[in-house]
Amino acid sequence: MANASSKRIASANASALQGLVRNLVLINALALAVRWMKARHYVRPLIPGGFVLFLHIVGIGASVAIWRWFAAIGTPGRDAKGNVRVGDDLAGGGVIELAWDVIYMTWICTLGSALFGNWVWWAYLVIPAFGAYKLFNFARPFLGMFLPGIFGPRQPRAEGGAEPAAGAAADEPAESKRQAKLRARMEKGDKRVQQKQVRAAR
Repeated sequence: MANASSKRIASANASALQGLVRNLVLINALALAVRWMKARHYVRPLIPGGFVLFLHIVGIGASVAIWRWFAAIGTPGRDAKGNVRVGDDLAGGGVIELAWDVIYMTWICTLGSALFGNWVWWAYLVIPAFGAYKLFNFARPFLGMFLPGIFGPRQPRAEGGAEPAAGAAADEPAESKRQAKLRARMEKGDKRVQQKQVRAAR
C-alpha cells in the first residue's frame, strides 16, 4: 500500500518537474516572440528596461531556483544507510503550494507584460499579500493569547443579529436536557426538586 503510494507520488513528481521545465521554456520563448513582433510593428523596445527587466530576471531566477529545489526534494533517492527515501509530494500544501504560486504568477506576469504592457507586473504583489495573509492566519491564535481583545475569538451573535447585552445570560453555558427537565419540574412544584435545592443550600 505504502509502496503503491510512493510510486504514485514519484510518478506525479516526475511529470510535474517535466511540465515545469517545458512550460518555463515555452512561456519565456512565447513572451520573447510576442515582444519581438510588437517591436517590429509598434514603437516598443524588444527588451524591457529598468525595473521591469529587474522583475523579469528575478522572476526567472526564482522559477529556476524553485525548480531545482523541487527536483531536490521531489526525486526519490537513498539515504546514508542505503534505504530508499521517497521524495516529498510536490502537490502538497504549505511552502510547496506558495512556491507553485510564485511560479504561476511569474508566468502570468511574463506573458501578460509581453501581451498587454508592463503594468501586469503589479499582479506580482499578490504573492507577498497572500503570504502575509497565510502568515497572519497561522499567527492569529498566538496573538490571541497576548491580545485577546483584538485577536481573540469572536462572540457569537444572537438570532436577530443583535449583540448580546453585557452580563446577560449569553455568557452562561447552554442548558442541558436534564437541567431543562429539572427546571420544568421545579416550575410545576415537584417536591423532589425542591428537596434537592434545599439540601444544596445547606
